[in-house]
Amino acid sequence: MAASRQARRVYECWPMFSLALFVFTSLVVGNETFSRQVSMHYNPGCNITECQSFPPSNNNDTHNNLVHVLARGHRDSLHYVWSTIGAPTVLVVHTTSKDSELRVDWERLLRATNRSISGAITFEPSNAVDFSMAVIFNKIWEYEDLHDKSELPEDEAEMFEPYDLAKMRWDDFNMTMNATGLTGNFTGATTQPDMESLFQNGSISFKIHAFKTDDRSTDLPHLQYTSNQTQFDFTIDSVEPRGNMSRYAMEVMLITEDKRGTHVDLKKLQSIDDEYTPGVFELFELTTTHGAQTDSYVQWKPVCYTKHTRSMAVATPAKTHKLKEPDTASIPGDTIARAYFTNLDRLQRKALNVSFGLTGDGTYVASNFTSWTASVGYGEPPAETLSLLIIVVISTGLGIPVVIIMFGGVFICCRRKDGEKGEKEMKDEYTRVNGSEADVIN
Repeated sequence: MAASRQARRVYECWPMFSLALFVFTSLVVGNETFSRQVSMHYNPGCNITECQSFPPSNNNDTHNNLVHVLARGHRDSLHYVWSTIGAPTVLVVHTTSKDSELRVDWERLLRATNRSISGAITFEPSNAVDFSMAVIFNKIWEYEDLHDKSELPEDEAEMFEPYDLAKMRWDDFNMTMNATGLTGNFTGATTQPDMESLFQNGSISFKIHAFKTDDRSTDLPHLQYTSNQTQFDFTIDSVEPRGNMSRYAMEVMLITEDKRGTHVDLKKLQSIDDEYTPGVFELFELTTTHGAQTDSYVQWKPVCYTKHTRSMAVATPAKTHKLKEPDTASIPGDTIARAYFTNLDRLQRKALNVSFGLTGDGTYVASNFTSWTASVGYGEPPAETLSLLIIVVISTGLGIPVVIIMFGGVFICCRRKDGEKGEKEMKDEYTRVNGSEADVIN
């Protein structure tokens, strides 16, 4: 009888136990990640001599690098076109077709003399293109920080002549491309007169990454990544400084179609967790929005590194400066942005400077190395979330008491039900016994 009573108790409490289990599981299990089929291609469809890897067939010995990162989804496609033609640029194009294709008119792009390169880059079908923007890395500023204030001068006259990234000699990207790992390096040196010797043992580089799934980078600052973005590491390595206390900054320009309701905004987000990037509680985002929808973004943390092997010990702040509105003439002449956008006057243009270093860090001269990471993506930028370790710690402190309360409630409920049944059985037993005694007396 005890066994049947126990079975009855479990049966009656099972719905409440199932509900508690469902709530607990919902708190623990995360969402499924989204993935794309991602591929990387170098100078796709180019068969003219200007695309040959060896030797470069132009006056300044530069390689005409164009890299197409294609990310196909179930119903759409993302195209990231990186190039050092003109100036380092990444073109981001989203289409509503999963079969859309990049088209490059190489003759027009590389051999145009008296005509514009506009229209040299297109996507087919053209009516499937629903968003496009470009990020251009235009200039690198160098200034003498004699008073160690790490303040970028507002007046360009107070700085050295900038390194114009449209006047660089670029190495062959194809020699470093890893089509499986979706990475590669654009490495270059200036061709500007009186500055070439400064790059005798040094270089400026952009290491690019693409991704098939969602995760977080293994290297500091451990930015989150998704299959909707591309990431880059910008590095100044062993370039000879022109001052005894030189610091550097880079100008980043964003251009996008000026549709009604489109805005370009700079946001600074705060976080309570610095587990992934110790000592850094901020995240910057340069976003393009259309109405309430975020179309694209550039995302970075305000930190750079002064050694090849990144660690907290060699981290120093990167300062983000206010947005400005450059004119059309500031867009480099041969960049792929001009090859794609046909009407530059109808574009929104924003630019900002990111400067590297902090008072007391010895300036660039202390290490002759600076590296900074950012990502460029389509759609909503990935939001900073608490790590599994932090979630476990919080769950241990708060979750376990909640679980104890839930299962304690279930246990009390079961005991109460059992007590009520026991009391009823005792009453029935009492009535049966008393009724039998009354029959005997009568």
